[in-house]
Amino acid sequence: MEPFIQKEMTNSTARANLNGRSPFELAQLLNAPELLLALGLKEIELDRIILKPKPLE
Repeated sequence: MEPFIQKEMTNSTARANLNGRSPFELAQLLNAPELLLALGLKEIELDRIILKPKPLE
C-alpha cells in the first residue's frame, strides 16, 4: 500500500475560529521556522486556493 502524499492543502485560508488567521499562520507563530522548513511546509498564495472543483480546460 502506497503512503498518501498531499502536495498542497488549503491551510493558507483564514478561518473565523482562528481569529481570522490561517492554520499556517498559527503554525508559524507556534513553531520554529526551521521546523516548517524541515517538514517542507510553505504558505500557499491566496490566488492559488480553489475551494470548489472547477472543470479542467
